[in-house]
Amino acid sequence: MDEILSAQFWQSRAPDPDAIIMNKEQIDAFNCDIRNSLPGVIQDLIAYPQAIRAKELRNMLLANRLPQNALYHNGYRLKPSFFTALQKELNLAGIKKSNNVTYACTVRSSMVRSLPTNCLVTEDPADRDFDIIQETALSPGEPVIVLHKSASEKWCFVQTTFCRGWVLTADLAVTGDRKKWLSYLQTDEFLLVTGSRLHLGYNPYNPDTSILEFFMGAKIPLAAQEQIPEVIDNQSPEGSYVVKMPVRGKNGELVIKLALIPRGSDVVKGYLSYTRSAVIGQAFKMLGERYGWGGMFNLRDCSAFIRDIYSCFGFQFPRNSREQAALPGKVISLQGADRRERSCILDLLLPGAILYFPGHVMLYLGKHNGEYYVIHAIAYYSKYDHFVNGVLDAVPLNAVTVSPLSLRRRRSGQELLMALTSAIEITPNQ
Repeated sequence: MDEILSAQFWQSRAPDPDAIIMNKEQIDAFNCDIRNSLPGVIQDLIAYPQAIRAKELRNMLLANRLPQNALYHNGYRLKPSFFTALQKELNLAGIKKSNNVTYACTVRSSMVRSLPTNCLVTEDPADRDFDIIQETALSPGEPVIVLHKSASEKWCFVQTTFCRGWVLTADLAVTGDRKKWLSYLQTDEFLLVTGSRLHLGYNPYNPDTSILEFFMGAKIPLAAQEQIPEVIDNQSPEGSYVVKMPVRGKNGELVIKLALIPRGSDVVKGYLSYTRSAVIGQAFKMLGERYGWGGMFNLRDCSAFIRDIYSCFGFQFPRNSREQAALPGKVISLQGADRRERSCILDLLLPGAILYFPGHVMLYLGKHNGEYYVIHAIAYYSKYDHFVNGVLDAVPLNAVTVSPLSLRRRRSGQELLMALTSAIEITPNQ
């Protein structure tokens, strides 16, 4: 069965694997349709308002509320004082009638939190993997708009292109100069991270650009040839790409420095061509990596897995699986379909399609020996005949893995095949 763990196995079985499915203009139009079909989810930061009214900002800050049931941190139930302090940290008193935004870029891998705290908050005292305050992770150099600061000023409430939440102030380089920020954001010459992740090496001369980690799909602006000196941080740029990286100045202000990325890295200039072979190839670069809910531990969950793959071709997918299920394209409903009908649909489905049921999203690979296969980031599955205290026993996978759709869900024991509610082929709009 080792063959199913090879990208080449599935690429060779895909119809017209190297045919370009959509060009840049079609992908740009598709992204526009995403923004129109999911208003407020995917943001055009260039067109974002430069001031936010009090009521709107207050609603944003209060949008994320904790569940009313018991919550835990490191196995101990959280006390009322925790929630009182958290409410104060929101800094609702700091909201003005009109609130000017500022502009920033992340300077390292950063976590986006639904509330301004780094506490790992879970609904199960034994849980260490599912922090309900975790939203997502950002690569260094991610442009954001700062909407508000916490009472302690340790946190900034930010808007990214695909999510909104709290980021540590220390992770941001901030400027009030919109033109300076836009010059970094609006670049046609960039490197794209096509490996699962890119690690910059240790830099003894510039700690700001030392040991940075980028996720697949990250864009890093390239320096113009006339901007490149003979030596950068006591190293020749020969054999490297020279990129521009945002760093924090003495007062946290945005400063742009040059950094080196070895040409042997898994990166390309510009976006990859959108083909079925490339989609499958990108997915398999993450095979075996540990699952990470909401980007915890700088890892991926199911929807980040899908988003990072498609980012390599220039698509601007939403972050969460619920919104990904609302993507445009060729959408095929499986609601109410029986097993035979589902098999007929999957027999015609093209590799690289997205399969969805509430709470989970997967990348379709194809059929082999009578089984339908997907590659996905998954936490648990269940053995249908194995019960513990009357409940199906959850078996941890916690990995990006190749699975048949006969695999069973964690709690219900339902086959993934029968749980599917839709399939989406990312194709040109008709």
